[in-house]
Amino acid sequence: MPVNAFPAAGDYYKAVQAPSRCFTVSKLQAAEFVWDSLGPTLARGSSAVVFQASVGGRPQALRCYIREDASSRDRYSALDAYLAGHDLSPYVSGTTWLDGAITVNRAPWPVLTMDWIDGRTLNEYVDFLVTGSNAAALTTLAGRWRELVALLQRREFAHGDLQHGNVMVDQDGQLRLVDFDGVWIPQLAGQPPPTEYGHPNYQHPLHHNWDRWLDTFSALVIYLSLVALSKDPALWLALYNSKNLLFAKTDFFPPFKTEAWKQLAALRDPQVDELARKLQECCDPLWVSNRSLEATLEQPAAAPALPPVPADQRWWEQRPAPGAGTPAPASPSRPRPQAAPPLASPPALPAPPPLSAPLGMAGTGPMPQLSQTMMPPSDTIWWTQPPAGQAQGQAVPGYHGSAPGYQGSAPPAPMPRGYAPHAPVPAPPGPPMPGPGILAKRTQTAPVVGGVALALGVLLLVIGAASHISIVVIGGLVVGAWGMWRLVTATGRGGRPPG
Repeated sequence: MPVNAFPAAGDYYKAVQAPSRCFTVSKLQAAEFVWDSLGPTLARGSSAVVFQASVGGRPQALRCYIREDASSRDRYSALDAYLAGHDLSPYVSGTTWLDGAITVNRAPWPVLTMDWIDGRTLNEYVDFLVTGSNAAALTTLAGRWRELVALLQRREFAHGDLQHGNVMVDQDGQLRLVDFDGVWIPQLAGQPPPTEYGHPNYQHPLHHNWDRWLDTFSALVIYLSLVALSKDPALWLALYNSKNLLFAKTDFFPPFKTEAWKQLAALRDPQVDELARKLQECCDPLWVSNRSLEATLEQPAAAPALPPVPADQRWWEQRPAPGAGTPAPASPSRPRPQAAPPLASPPALPAPPPLSAPLGMAGTGPMPQLSQTMMPPSDTIWWTQPPAGQAQGQAVPGYHGSAPGYQGSAPPAPMPRGYAPHAPVPAPPGPPMPGPGILAKRTQTAPVVGGVALALGVLLLVIGAASHISIVVIGGLVVGAWGMWRLVTATGRGGRPPG
């Protein structure tokens, strides 16, 4: 059967709106699907779509494949047999493969059912912790992740696609894994590897050996990301892009000078530095994943090679160096990450927000959100008032502030009306100064014109920033600068009005 013969996501979406007609299994015919305002809710991946439904009173996830090569009954039958003899709860739950369970486009197709996990994906959960500035929970999360990987690798279980979307945190604060299409277990060792090699932001850039130690690289990427975030949650805003935690596939190539490595080095944290060095060693083209994450973290650093002895110098001709009889002091070894000591009662992770609640705005992209500050209403216009902390008669500093409205910065403080400098400025040689009447008129009207122009410039800046129109922002800067110049020059030259 050709690969493209499987139904598309939209075909499944239409079919499950009438469960009694599309399903061939009685318990699925009576399933109650979760709907939103448009229809049954679904999550779409590269190989399948997943629906949420209540089956026999239990919340279930129904996985319907859109590609034939994604997985097979044999793989999931082997997984069920493995889980029957290995307890990986709560991290890994059992699944059920149902052949021909749904009819779409007049043909039967398989359905994979599993327990529905009421939780958040790892990136959503980290976003939740970062928004709450919960560095302690991030530290606990890193430790829990290391424990999870250690257990799976001791039990000869490799997930095959460890990444933020396949790791969840449920309402009990427990880590859970989903999507076992690429799993490796001893029962599958003789079968061909799966066609998918995992998320590129978590996999070795050159090698993908489908074996027991398949998860070591991706597990290290996640562990380093969580440890670094526990040291400085602000890394999230700088490096997260909704398709990673901190690293991207371009970070896994020498000379390791990308922004991610610069940000980690700037922390100057010994544990982060050591984990970063480990990950860089694993990015080597000759590196082979042949040990667990724990063994990789505990492996000592490779000793630097000694310089070769010149060919014309014989060892028996060498003179002992001064102090050769005294043993050289031991060079300090590079610190090795130590396993966390077992805790009598490990701290519990906070429950993530339920699926009906919105997440915070911390992880909306690589740049923080821009906020606007609205000025409180007042009887007088803000540009006619002296700057905060500025007494009448004091020198007014120049405008060095940022554009108003960004990052909560207040509008720049211009010259107030009627401001008099400390001493009159002598007139330069040239044409005679205008008469008192003209001077008074200019002194009274120039600040008004300058204030209006400055206000208009601020308004254009806010509108341009909100609508992302650069020409409006530029125009606002020009008009505002001209208005500021009018205010400064009008009060600086004219002195006090006559009378």
